[in-house]
Amino acid sequence: MTAANAPRKKRRNLQSDRKARLHQLYSNDDVIKLYEISRNTLTNWIADGLAFIDAEPRLFRGSDLNAFHGRRRVKATGEPLGLFLVNCFGCKRSHSLLEGEISISPGRTEGVFRASLTCPDTGARANRYVCSEEVEAIQRLRETNPGRETRD
Repeated sequence: MTAANAPRKKRRNLQSDRKARLHQLYSNDDVIKLYEISRNTLTNWIADGLAFIDAEPRLFRGSDLNAFHGRRRVKATGEPLGLFLVNCFGCKRSHSLLEGEISISPGRTEGVFRASLTCPDTGARANRYVCSEEVEAIQRLRETNPGRETRD
């Protein structure tokens, strides 16, 4: 079988948070073999906060490896988006649909609408699909809470 015909391994972005044995010490080479990664990836993990024992050779606790991958998995999945918030892919933050200019347009299916606003920082459009009840709640809250338009 040639390299062109060989089955490709599926790329794994997130490692298991139970792969390393808790009470075992791992060297650089052990970590590279355990997770099937390159040296550059291990260097990036250290820069991202992977704890190690500063010895010669550098050692990693199994519990630290598992904790690091557990934190990465939680960070990758993120937190659920709050009610009336949209994520902006330009500035990587969430913004409220209750502030600023928004537009509401019908979605592809009946009873679903697309609420979008322009990010005040980057000017990018941030969208969220909402049902008709949420549209009514947004409009009601925007009417009762004028926000920045109120005089001091």
